[in-house]
Amino acid sequence: MTFWQENYTFIKDVYDMRHQKMAEWMENVEKAIARIMADKVYTSAEFKRERDNFHALCKDLERTEVKKWITQILEILMAERAKDQREKENAKLNELIKHHEDLIPTVMKTQVMVDLYWRCYAYGDELKPHIEFLDGIMLSSTRDIAPSCVENVDELIERQEKSLVQLQTKRSVVMDLIDKGKKILENPDKPRFLESHVQRIEVGWDDTKSKAQDRLKLLQETKEAWVGYAENNETIAADFE
Repeated sequence: MTFWQENYTFIKDVYDMRHQKMAEWMENVEKAIARIMADKVYTSAEFKRERDNFHALCKDLERTEVKKWITQILEILMAERAKDQREKENAKLNELIKHHEDLIPTVMKTQVMVDLYWRCYAYGDELKPHIEFLDGIMLSSTRDIAPSCVENVDELIERQEKSLVQLQTKRSVVMDLIDKGKKILENPDKPRFLESHVQRIEVGWDDTKSKAQDRLKLLQETKEAWVGYAENNETIAADFE
């Protein structure tokens, strides 16, 4: 009896363990792909964790040494076994290898998608401070005001003019971000949430600038009304004198 047959049970246990581990690895890869491609919007930190997990799982995608080892060991183990057992074990191995071969193109495609999706999440992070800035200008340009005197109006006009200067200063950065988002949108595999990101910064910019200009115009008209009111009071007072 050869060494392999004398130690058949032990070696077969090791073979089964490695066979099972490869099957579990493929299952984990498929689960990672499912989470990445799920119809769900992650935070960038959440997606980064999924991306890093996927990359870690796929470091040795070909599994060349593992497949070579289990193929050779099974051939040796089955050399003196009954035909039906050989056929059963070979069928299980062939199914495992076929599963792996089918998985590789899916992983390759997902790697491309992961890179694209990460660009989109990073783009969303890049937008955040600028959207917060626009929200702040929008809030100051639309909140209710009730100036009590012309000096109060002057102060509000000065603030609004500063807001418009800040908007103009940010213009080139915001336009670049809008262009950047539109270029990523050209990719047919883009995630659905990207369009809302681009729309939010583009529409947000236009609306905020319009509201800021409208508020400045309103304040200037309010000042004119205050000045006219004061001049009329002076005229009336002079008439009584």
